[in-house]
Amino acid sequence: MIRALGFSENSFDPTDPGRLCRGRERWIEPYELDEPQPDIVRMVISGAMFTDDSAADARRGLTWSGVTLPELVEALFPRRKLLAFMEDGHPADIPEAAEGVEAYEGYRAGGRQELGLVRWHLHLKNAAAIGTLLESGPIEERVRGFVVLDGKANEEQVLDKVFQLVGFSTMDSPPARFQPAALPEVLTLVDAVVLLHRDKHGPAVAIYARKGIDGLDQRLAKLCAAASARPVEADEVPVDPNVLLVPFAIPPMLARWDRALAELRESWPGPGDFPVPVGQREPERRGRRRWRRSEPEDDAPIPPLAEEEEPVVAEGAEE
Repeated sequence: MIRALGFSENSFDPTDPGRLCRGRERWIEPYELDEPQPDIVRMVISGAMFTDDSAADARRGLTWSGVTLPELVEALFPRRKLLAFMEDGHPADIPEAAEGVEAYEGYRAGGRQELGLVRWHLHLKNAAAIGTLLESGPIEERVRGFVVLDGKANEEQVLDKVFQLVGFSTMDSPPARFQPAALPEVLTLVDAVVLLHRDKHGPAVAIYARKGIDGLDQRLAKLCAAASARPVEADEVPVDPNVLLVPFAIPPMLARWDRALAELRESWPGPGDFPVPVGQREPERRGRRRWRRSEPEDDAPIPPLAEEEEPVVAEGAEE
């Protein structure tokens, strides 16, 4: 099995945010913004594990890349203070040092019974402290995201804007967890917002900021090299220790890995051959084949025509 880390960098329009992972997450319907907003850049990082470049058996999400969430955040925002936040959390998963804990009741996935939910926030002195939130359970169910503090922002104002971002989420299927129109106001107070979006089999990490991160691809390449140097945990399926960095034109949670791998193969500079084996690709479908009655063979007998029946004239009708 091959491990890979995929990334993209695109402009983001909070009034027209586009799709998230189909069938797994959607945006809260954005409200109208009174004034034009400054540009926002979205950088999305996800991962995958697959057998060959067809990616037919790909397991998608950062979890499968061999790179951890604390490692990723530390590489992108080294030695920065973070504020983690949670909405619609489980009461049993509240961190010991959590602040601003609020309990309320809500519905999950269209259920009829109200359940106990909580929101909270937590100060983290650096990205390494994220590990305390991930001791059990899926990453995206333990925390919704982080804001990168600059030390000058009014924290109460930051929390008010974060509430606008996540406070009106709906837990239907697929869930709508984030209000895109709130991102510009949050970014007036903090340097970046890190959200955990859903990919097919795990989380994708999306960074929203006013400008891109310098040397993003080099930083991610170092992460891949560090992950490749670690021994792979014993598993029934053999896993290649190397981690391949794959650029995407659009966010990886919306894209096809086989196409990104094909483009990377064409531009592969080395060293050595492209490290992903060639897989068998299914032929592209050109639309549904319509059912047609088969034509009779030339020597097949032609059935006789049915005799025409006399039309039935209703009594009293004009002839």
